[in-house]
Amino acid sequence: SRPSGLIMSQLSPVMAPASQKLLVNVIQAEGLQHLNHFTGDHPYCVCEVKNLEPHATRTKAETKPVMEGDTLNPVWNETLELEPWQPGEALEFTIYDKGLIGSKTEGKAMLPSEFFYPNGFQGMISIIGLPDARLRLEVPPPGGSMMQGQASAMVPLPAPTSSACGSQQIMETTMAQAAGPQRLAVS
Repeated sequence: SRPSGLIMSQLSPVMAPASQKLLVNVIQAEGLQHLNHFTGDHPYCVCEVKNLEPHATRTKAETKPVMEGDTLNPVWNETLELEPWQPGEALEFTIYDKGLIGSKTEGKAMLPSEFFYPNGFQGMISIIGLPDARLRLEVPPPGGSMMQGQASAMVPLPAPTSSACGSQQIMETTMAQAAGPQRLAVS
């Protein structure tokens, strides 16, 4: 199913211009529980976009399983690429445990769109189904230059340079307006 997914993501920007690529850095989980007592725990994390459109192609990516070390507090430190993603679509993280026969679900975690759009997200979210478990994530601000402009507009006075240049422009226009009538008076 991998190749068809790639073809879909190449076509989708044409069909849905709002969609974009989202990067999600799955850093680590804490407080997982032992599920596979005989084979040892090999946890991995699947991140899936909760599509707004019911018939959209499922967008998901997964980390490699942690095979050794502290598997109850696994460190993946992997950046997953999700495309297409649209503003408003939440991310669902499912932690599985890879056993000999198949994978068992450890727990799920949700990250709503407003938590990481437009300013990105960095922190821990709780894993549903495991009372003390957390998932540490980092989502850089989504989108390209177009989105950055919108994001900075929401923040009052984004940088001293832009506000200074704004006030200079205002000064110049008021000076020009003041100079105009005076010239008329002189002539």
